[in-house]
Amino acid sequence: MTDRCKDVVYSSRVRFARNINSLPFPAKLSGEEEIYSVLMRGVEKALAPLGEFRMYRMNGLDPLDAQALVEKHLISPALVNSRYGAVMISTLQDISVMINEEDHIRAQCIVRGFDPDSAFKRLVQADKAMAENLDFAFDPKYGYLTACPTNMGAGMRASFMVFVPALTLTGALGSVINTLPKFGVTARGVYGEGSEAKGFMYQISNQATIGAGEEEILGRITKVAESFIRAERAAREDLARRGGIDLKDKIMRAYGILSNACKISSDEFMELIAYVKLGISMELVKADADKADELITLTQPAMLCKAAGKKLNAEERDMTRARIVKNALAR
Repeated sequence: MTDRCKDVVYSSRVRFARNINSLPFPAKLSGEEEIYSVLMRGVEKALAPLGEFRMYRMNGLDPLDAQALVEKHLISPALVNSRYGAVMISTLQDISVMINEEDHIRAQCIVRGFDPDSAFKRLVQADKAMAENLDFAFDPKYGYLTACPTNMGAGMRASFMVFVPALTLTGALGSVINTLPKFGVTARGVYGEGSEAKGFMYQISNQATIGAGEEEILGRITKVAESFIRAERAAREDLARRGGIDLKDKIMRAYGILSNACKISSDEFMELIAYVKLGISMELVKADADKADELITLTQPAMLCKAAGKKLNAEERDMTRARIVKNALAR
């Protein structure tokens, strides 16, 4: 699997949860001065040698900018409402270090396609730099101490965003997902726990982290991702054999609507772009797969407002979305 498997794996992410010995967990935290001095300044100092990072403090951030960061998966929805929340984001926007979400530090690295090793190595650099400057809460028996017990131990979550239209349409996805718990893995929606799947996309990640090392967790979830890739590609071959003209018609109609619509809602876009991406992978649609993937982020509500340079109402967003999609597919 040397092509990074971008037709099935949209992105790979590794996340570390860390806390500071001298501070209570964020839910019990109070005292703005000590938060800024111990956490924010400490994280800034630690990351400085690794390259350019920019800090965003939630209490001073425009709500539209905050929502755009959520849509790009650089912060969680929970961080937006954190009174003392902040995030450090790398220039490449592959590493983000959330401060005072559920834990004092939640650092993550996201890379495109199926490349968990790169995400892990990049994040380890940031984690080691912070460990040299901050006193992480670590117990020899239990590992890293975290606000949620399921994150204790390695304090690590590895996840993949997978695009599995064929497994969904053939009805085989349920049986694949039912096998995940025995591997300590779960499937969630696009924005993690509590969110729903959109556009045939799911996030698969490990569950409890205690009792397993980082390499073991990464290896386990990688094997599960590889099984998704094999199963989805086999399902696509099966779908191509028996889908016939009805499937081709569904795909081409989706492409036709996206290429010509004057306005389109977010939910309709996610449904249609999923069929277009399936058509690209089946060589029925001649379009750039990477551009189709980019549209998923660019057409989110806050991103549309930022592109327009002003706040848009629902109809204006739908019109702007249609125009952006039409222009992208025409190139």
